[in-house]
Amino acid sequence: MSAASIALAALPLAALLGAVLALKWSAPRAGALAWLAGCAIALLFFGSDARLLAIGSAKGLSLSLFVLSIVWTSVLLYNVVDELGGIDVIGNTMTRLVSDPLAQALVVGWAFSGFMQGIAGFGVPVAVVAPLMVFMGFTPARAAAIALVGHAWSVTFGSLGSSYFTIQLVTGIEGGEIGPQMAALFAMPIIVTGFAVAHLQGGAGAMRRGAPLILVMGGSMALCMWLLALVGAPQVASLVSGLVGCGAGWLASKTPLLPKAALDEASQRVEPRRRMSFHMAFLPYYFVLLLSIVSQIPVVKEIGAPLLWGLDYPAVETSLGYEVDAESSYAKIRLLRHPAPLILLSLALTYGVFLARGLWKRGAALSAGRKTYAQCVSTSVGIATMVMMALVMTDTGMTVFLGGAIADVTQSAFPVFSPYIGALGTFMTGSNTNSNVMFGALQQETAGALGVSAVTIASVQSIGGSLGSAIAPAKVLVGTAIVGLSGKENEVMKRTIPYCLLIVLLVGIQAWIILNLF
Repeated sequence: MSAASIALAALPLAALLGAVLALKWSAPRAGALAWLAGCAIALLFFGSDARLLAIGSAKGLSLSLFVLSIVWTSVLLYNVVDELGGIDVIGNTMTRLVSDPLAQALVVGWAFSGFMQGIAGFGVPVAVVAPLMVFMGFTPARAAAIALVGHAWSVTFGSLGSSYFTIQLVTGIEGGEIGPQMAALFAMPIIVTGFAVAHLQGGAGAMRRGAPLILVMGGSMALCMWLLALVGAPQVASLVSGLVGCGAGWLASKTPLLPKAALDEASQRVEPRRRMSFHMAFLPYYFVLLLSIVSQIPVVKEIGAPLLWGLDYPAVETSLGYEVDAESSYAKIRLLRHPAPLILLSLALTYGVFLARGLWKRGAALSAGRKTYAQCVSTSVGIATMVMMALVMTDTGMTVFLGGAIADVTQSAFPVFSPYIGALGTFMTGSNTNSNVMFGALQQETAGALGVSAVTIASVQSIGGSLGSAIAPAKVLVGTAIVGLSGKENEVMKRTIPYCLLIVLLVGIQAWIILNLF
């Protein structure tokens, strides 16, 4: 394991990092460069051939389809609801729940942003919540920072589980094993992000005043997330937890748990007349919840077991002796359990109900489809090329090689650094999903080399990636643009970076304690 060979194995990741951070390339260009670099290094130095590269790249496309189908359908669902005016209704309802500025920051900036991440993701929570915070009277920079930090707890299980399913597929760890543990490890960062939001709103005094409310909301969100992961419904863990947090915050803010504070004028504005009720606006997500629950019923699982799509891939071996087992129905999409078919069915049911009630807007589906294409095309190409790079590295032994090198350098301190690797991936690409693709297998191999729990390390990889969303330039740009701070991104990032780095450190310390003491 020479320094030169380690550098060669790390070259694809270095190419991706340099293209994104130094050259400011887009995700598709950077991903393509990294994939080509990975193929070249595999051919020249790791005993690969054209057939092995083709199989690894094809597996990357299969895995991409599994994840991207969730992305496409969840963003489409959001855009349809937005076209019909439902997002305005949902947002205005959230702003009317509470009048205290601290409670507004916690209910809207923390819990409601998590709910929005649960249903759409990819910058949508920041784009929706930051303007609401400005409407309530928060300064633009503070509003954007609260939305960025506030939604970070929900990213892994957000977008109807796209990042969670990615780490599960990349590492090969069963959902029943990684889901509950990851959700349990999220409890601490969920609560700490609440304190961070309170500090952003009003400093140390707000943290003290809001501590009981934060513990109630955070505890209820953490418990809900764990229960949903435990029963096999991780795709709605952020969505439902965010709603539970909103409800708990609204109820608790009406009690002595939150001492009274003076109200500002912005919080007393009158909401305009609405075209539909909250429940009608939320109907598509009721359908998603209902279908997700139905999909977990044993008889439905049994009926749907043979209804799946996936490709078979043969076993391969490099000339250096690195072997990869054959895969049957790789990255399989179960038609009665995968989030994408359930979302499409929810859309169909929504169309029927809205049409019957006279609430369907002509051309809404076409307009939403165009928006979805514009929002997702670049992300899709970027994810696909990065996943192809990751699978080429994995199938040629490069990831195992790097994992061993990292284990040698960090030794027992690796769990503390592990979540920072996840955060780095999100900072580079703007996506927890991409971070898990890039580093999930690497983290797993490092855990294996050190002899520690791969489940715990894979979990903190994704948790770190989730928290890194608070400082990802791609999301910061969304937040600053939407509140009129374009060109002043530094004003927001200097607020969010300290919170992100501190919470990620706490996640690393938590992982170290669990792995070394328990």
